[in-house]
Amino acid sequence: MSEGEVVEQLVEFINILMVGVSLIFSIVSAYVVALNYFIGSTNFLARFGSFAFVTLILAMLMVVLMGAAATHAGLIQRLAELEAAGQLTAPGRAVLANATPEWAGALTGHRYSIDEIVRLCVWGGLGFTYLALAYLTFLHRWTPDAIPVSIEQRPRQ
Repeated sequence: MSEGEVVEQLVEFINILMVGVSLIFSIVSAYVVALNYFIGSTNFLARFGSFAFVTLILAMLMVVLMGAAATHAGLIQRLAELEAAGQLTAPGRAVLANATPEWAGALTGHRYSIDEIVRLCVWGGLGFTYLALAYLTFLHRWTPDAIPVSIEQRPRQ
């Protein structure tokens, strides 16, 4: 695989990552709206079923993102091979630099690459969001909206 093909695939990986993150935002937003209008005031079994369903969907997205991350690691390894052979140009070196640990962690002293920081942000954000959804589903006391939404039939004229 040439450097150009590898860089093209890495750009496609970024697209997959951004689509995955936007899907997570969409799913979580729709679920919170459903909690507010429907699920939040139902019985425990309905809330549990809804939470299990959103868990399944988020897990499927995470498996896809994990597969993409494995492919990403292989592409970075290919760039390292090209670098070792002295065949890497400036764009390839720039992409490889994103995967090279440069940033020191404040608590651990471990050095992180930009790619690792993005991955940690995605996993940390998803973990926090999942815990928030669990709280909102099972512990939060949902109250009716300030402006109740209802469908009423108009009187005939």
